[in-house]
Amino acid sequence: MRMSKRVREWILIGLVSLTAVLANLPGDWLDRFDIQRNWLLAILALMVFIALFFYLKFQLFFLVVLLAVAANMPADIAEKLSISTVPLVIAMAAMVGFSLINYVVGLLPTGLETKPREKSAEGIKALFYAIEKGNLVYAQKVLSMNFDPNLKAEGGYTPLMYATLRGDPKMVELLLRNGANVNVMSKDGDTAIELALRGGFQECADILKQARAEQLAREEMLRAKQAAG
Repeated sequence: MRMSKRVREWILIGLVSLTAVLANLPGDWLDRFDIQRNWLLAILALMVFIALFFYLKFQLFFLVVLLAVAANMPADIAEKLSISTVPLVIAMAAMVGFSLINYVVGLLPTGLETKPREKSAEGIKALFYAIEKGNLVYAQKVLSMNFDPNLKAEGGYTPLMYATLRGDPKMVELLLRNGANVNVMSKDGDTAIELALRGGFQECADILKQARAEQLAREEMLRAKQAAG
């Protein structure tokens, strides 16, 4: 089972936090369990390095590394170069801190998340009525109420299939813009494209074919993104 990127991030945050807590325990506690503080600090540094590498942009990561190297240069070298390491440490801590804050803020809900579509039979009936009358304004009003446009009516057709069978390209485009899935099959195993071709509605068929190509491209891009993540 493939672990999601969010789960991996939380595991890494948990490990960093746990190691940081252990590394700051009193010395007698560590001695009691025969734990070397230097090893904990080395592990902590390694995990922070990995976290910065994977979750910061390369330019920012490179800058943090440079600051870390400069902040830890030997005192005699820093003195010869007239460089104070204190501002470097502060800058490095500030950059890492701001990065963590931005990451945590990104996890918080904003209220702008996509809401799930309502699976309402009444909404589909209203949408079928708008399609039957060819009323684009009313159809858009129904769709704006967040109804799922891919539900099937009693006859086994989705609104997109019904609009296709009526040969209404404008209604087909409206439904596609509002989330209608061109690959859904009717109870007889037909897609909207097949219904359009069988009914001789070439304009609808062309619109649906274009939508299917775009949908396949989006799905392929999403799979590639998930594989990379």
